[in-house]
Order: sequence, then structure tokens, then C-alpha cells
Amino acid sequence: MHDVISTSRLKESLEGDWVAFDKHGEALAIDIPLDVGPAALLVSPVTDAVKRVDENGVRSLDRDRMWAVEAIVLNRVVVRRLGDEELTAEALLAVVREMGYSWQISPISSL
Repeated sequence: MHDVISTSRLKESLEGDWVAFDKHGEALAIDIPLDVGPAALLVSPVTDAVKRVDENGVRSLDRDRMWAVEAIVLNRVVVRRLGDEELTAEALLAVVREMGYSWQISPISSL
């Protein structure tokens, strides 16, 4: 079962003009980078070995070409446009893109 993010809970969690949350929709108390756009993914480098299993067997993936999403950040305007829904993290990413926003990727050392 996938975790769902409640957009109504995100609205309740707004701190000023922003809300930061994890892939489960849990609000995070973090400093929002000053240069963040209306929709951002705060990411860190992947440090663990990563493998993919498919019909051809197991193969290693290049960690240098991957990020771990530490937090999702949305501004008040984006959150209000979401309506009241429950979405998976993947669905939320798609809905925000469909609303015409681009996801900004911002490196962060750790939360």
C-alpha cells in the first residue's frame, strides 16, 4: 500500500507562505531555502548501493546520477490550488506538473 498525502492536512500545516513535508505527507519543521520556487524537491546524494531487478537479472545503478528526496516544498498558492484530495507522492508530483509548475531541485545536506 502506498502512503497518501492529504492536501487538506498540508493546508493546515502551512507556515507563512510555505509547507515542507516528507513522502508520507508529514509536515517538517525546516528552514526553506531562500531561492526555492513554488514547487521544490529538497534532495541529498544517494549513498547506499542501488540495484535494479528486472527480467535480465540484477544490475547496479549509478548512485552519482540519483537523488534521495528529503522533503517536498510547496508555496501557499500551489497548495490552495490542489483542492482537497489524498494523493500518493508520485501522483502529487504529476498533479503539480499538470497545473503548470516545474519542480525545482535543490540540494540539501540533511534534515
